[in-house]
Amino acid sequence: MSGVSRALVLGGGGVSGIAWEVGVLLGLRDAGLDATEWDRVIGTSAGSIVGARLLGEAGLDDLYASQIGAPPGSNDDWVRTLGGRIGTFALLAGRRRRLGWLPRLWLTGVGLETLVRRAARPPRPGRWRGEPAPAVTEPNALIARVGSLALAARTAPESAFVDVVATLLGPVTDWPDRLEVTAVDALTGSTVVFDRSSGVPLARAVAASCALPTVLPPVTIRGRPYIDGGVGSEANLGLAAGCDEVLAILPVDFGRASAEEVALRRSGARVTAIRPSVASSDAVGRDIELLDPDRRPASAVAGRADGRRLPQTDDRSVQLPPVGGRTIGSQIERVPRTHASPREQHIGGGAASRPARRPPA
Repeated sequence: MSGVSRALVLGGGGVSGIAWEVGVLLGLRDAGLDATEWDRVIGTSAGSIVGARLLGEAGLDDLYASQIGAPPGSNDDWVRTLGGRIGTFALLAGRRRRLGWLPRLWLTGVGLETLVRRAARPPRPGRWRGEPAPAVTEPNALIARVGSLALAARTAPESAFVDVVATLLGPVTDWPDRLEVTAVDALTGSTVVFDRSSGVPLARAVAASCALPTVLPPVTIRGRPYIDGGVGSEANLGLAAGCDEVLAILPVDFGRASAEEVALRRSGARVTAIRPSVASSDAVGRDIELLDPDRRPASAVAGRADGRRLPQTDDRSVQLPPVGGRTIGSQIERVPRTHASPREQHIGGGAASRPARRPPA
C-alpha cells in the first residue's frame, strides 16, 4: 500500500444509472484505472447495487455483459411487481415517443394521492419503536417530511421490493469488505451508513438505500423505516472526508453533490468527478425514465465511453491516481479511439468511439 487513502463514491441514478456506472467503471479500467481495490466504496441508492456487485463478483466484464445483453422487455417483471397495474401501463407505454409524458403524469398523480393520504391519516412516529442506526448527519425536518410522505404512500409490498433488489444483486448475497451503503431514517431525516459490521442483511440494506419515496416502499430495519440514501444527497460525497483521493461517479447531480465536491477539494482531497456526457444523459434519461430497465444497454455503452475519457473539472484536468508507476492520463492517450464490441456498436451506434458533446457554458 502507498499510504494514500482512496474512496470510490457511487451515486444514485435508478436502473439506467446502475448500467451507466458499470460502463464508466469498465471504461476507466480500459483507460488504466481499476478502482476495485480502493480502500472504501461508498454507495448511495443505485450506487449501492453497483458497489456490492463490483466488490462481490469476480469480474467487471460479466457485470457489464449483463447490462448490455438484456433483450428489450426482459425485465419488465420488475416494473409489474413494483409499479402496480396503472404504474406498469404508464411506464411501458411511455417508451413510445409520443407517450413519453405519460409516466410523468402518473408520477404526479402518485404524489397528489400521497399528499391526500398523509393529510387523511398522518403517520404516527410513535408506532416505530425500533432502535435507530447511528446517524452520520444531524436530523433534518424537511427530509423527515419527505419520509412521512414515503410512509403514507401506497406502494408495492416491502417484501416484494427487497426480493427485486436481491435479484439485482445477482450472486452477491454476503457483505463485501470495504462497502458502505447509505440510507435515510424516514422519521428523523438523518443519513445513516450500513456496512458489514452493522449486522443487517445486504439485500435489506441496499433496498433501504434504493427506496425512492412514494414510488418504492420504505424498508424496515430493526423496527425502523428507512428511505433512499439519495434523498439527503445524490452521492453523500461528504462521507469520503479524510481520504486523500476520491473518485465520484455521479449519474445525477441536483447541486448537493457539486457542493460536497467543492468542500472535499477545499479540505485538500484530490477529487475526480465523472458525470454523464450529453449523449449519456439522453441514454440514461431523467425522472421516472431512470427506472426503465430497457434503458440499461444504451446507458452502459455510453458510460463506458465516458469512462474512457479523462474527466475535466473547473478549468483544469484532474490527475487520476498512478497505475503501474505511470499516470492515468499517459495511459489514456494510448487507448485506441475505436474498440467497441459489435454488441456495443449495435446498441450505441458507435457511441463508445465518439467524443462527448459538451453542454453550452
